[in-house]
Amino acid sequence: MIIATTTVNFAYFTGAWVETFERFKAAVKCGDYSAAVVPQLDAERVGGNVFAYKDGEDPAEALRKAASRCDASVVYVDGGTTLRHFEIIKRALPNAEFRLADEILREYRSVKRGDEIEKIKTAATKIRKVLEAVELTPGITEREVAFKIYSMLYEEGLHPGPILVQFGPNTALPHLEPTEKKLHRDEAVVLDISASYRGYYGDLTTSFFFGEAPPQYAEIYNTVKEAQATALASAKPGVGAAEVDKAARAVIEARGYGRYFIHRTGHGLGLEIHEAPDISPNSPDVLKPGMVFTIEPGIYLPGKFGVRLEIDVVVEKDGAHPL
Repeated sequence: MIIATTTVNFAYFTGAWVETFERFKAAVKCGDYSAAVVPQLDAERVGGNVFAYKDGEDPAEALRKAASRCDASVVYVDGGTTLRHFEIIKRALPNAEFRLADEILREYRSVKRGDEIEKIKTAATKIRKVLEAVELTPGITEREVAFKIYSMLYEEGLHPGPILVQFGPNTALPHLEPTEKKLHRDEAVVLDISASYRGYYGDLTTSFFFGEAPPQYAEIYNTVKEAQATALASAKPGVGAAEVDKAARAVIEARGYGRYFIHRTGHGLGLEIHEAPDISPNSPDVLKPGMVFTIEPGIYLPGKFGVRLEIDVVVEKDGAHPL
């Protein structure tokens, strides 16, 4: 039996994003049986087998009833469970042997169902639409552009995630949040946009030069683009995620920019913006049909500029395809 109390894993099993704050909630799963334990005031937000409790009542009693159809000798609990909520679980199932559920949940969530893939694809499509509609003018700040992007994502029916807007030397700092830096002619630009659709994330990044690009920028841009294409071509079922990272890295290293590629090639997408599989040099993950992840190689020259190109892809039987 699995008991998941964190909001994201609760959503995975129930389809409902419910934030109960200090109140206890849990998804219960064993075989084909599933149930949810929630406060009474949230009961109408969750479908299926719902076991609700009122304020003042012991949620352990509701959990005991929800788990009554399952073998409770060994119980897997997700690692994000608070100690306070774990005490409730122990009170409900005093004779259970408890184990960590994180590896099981990681395996479940790393391979997406068709409906999950469609939601990620919708998020990516809408983000792409926003990226294509962004207009830049000299003097506008990174924060102003980020605000415009946020509003555009919201209007598209998305829930905005992290939005990175970087101009000039700031583009060489991959995770720098928007600042008051103003855009000038002949500067590099990086726009990294994430947002979710019905709980599932898309994440896309584009890089370009605002003005006339110098030869080195064009060289680096083309190198990153080739690295991305090479990584995409290498991504097939049965291939190690580390091999996909290696494919991208080999292109960049061959051009002499290896030490400027300072992060992994990609990360999984789903209910969280970063989840399995991990597309990194030492990743143990092996690609399977249904896995969704980013391919986002980058080159960053400190004090000058950076280039990152990010797409979202899904693994199918014949290879990986952009969403």
